[in-house]
Amino acid sequence: MNKRPGAIPRPAAANPRPAASPRPPASGRPAIAAAPARPVVAPAPRAAAPAAAARPLPALEPDEFSTTEVILDSIRCWLSQLPAYAGVALLLHLPLLLVLLLPPLPGPAVAAIMILAELGIALLVKAALVKAVLDSQRGLSSDFTELLQALRRGPAVLILGVRILGRAFVKLFMLLPGIHYLGETFAAVPALIAEEGSMGEALSRSEKLSAGAVTRVVGVCAVVWTVAFFLTVSAGLHNSESVTLGNLTFLVVYLCARALDTSLAAVLSAITYRHLCDRPGV
Repeated sequence: MNKRPGAIPRPAAANPRPAASPRPPASGRPAIAAAPARPVVAPAPRAAAPAAAARPLPALEPDEFSTTEVILDSIRCWLSQLPAYAGVALLLHLPLLLVLLLPPLPGPAVAAIMILAELGIALLVKAALVKAVLDSQRGLSSDFTELLQALRRGPAVLILGVRILGRAFVKLFMLLPGIHYLGETFAAVPALIAEEGSMGEALSRSEKLSAGAVTRVVGVCAVVWTVAFFLTVSAGLHNSESVTLGNLTFLVVYLCARALDTSLAAVLSAITYRHLCDRPGV
């Protein structure tokens, strides 16, 4: 080792300073070794949620007209306004009591008179009740006076009814075409009253509304026809002995039953028209 000349050698320290040891904590307790850090694990990427399958929309039926629904709706509506509807119908049937003043006639003649008179009265009952029924479906009420005022459409309804029955009578010789025509035109009277058009427009409107649903409309018609036929036959009006002053009580009861029947028929006609109007595409 090269030493600088004239330098005085420095003696080595006798007691070298020991290496500094870690200072104990102030409390005197031994230090606790820190827990080894846990390795941070990156969360696994969440799998993308599968796209929710779109719920298939309920397929709209091309024809939602239901005979059962029409009949049930009609009965509910009829029962809700039974006193007013049946009262008007009974009032219109009272002139049939004049048949008691007729001289004795053969049974078929009596039956023909009664049937023709009842057909006309049934049309007048429709004229009186259809608008009230349609209004009730919109939440509007009608009083007894308004029902009678609706009879101002009576002459037009009578003419339309005669027109329909005349054509149906010709077609009924082939049976099925006649029944089909009656089903097509079942909503003509409500269309005439509700839309206030001409008779031709009412017939065209009814045929358009019932297109594709004539068979089901005939099912509604069958209820009306069955009840009317049952009442007529069970009353024995084809027998001239039934229409006498001695059977006045029986005839009054019969007219009350017919008032119920024709008022229900009018409600069925109006509700059928409303349901046909609610069909898509009409």
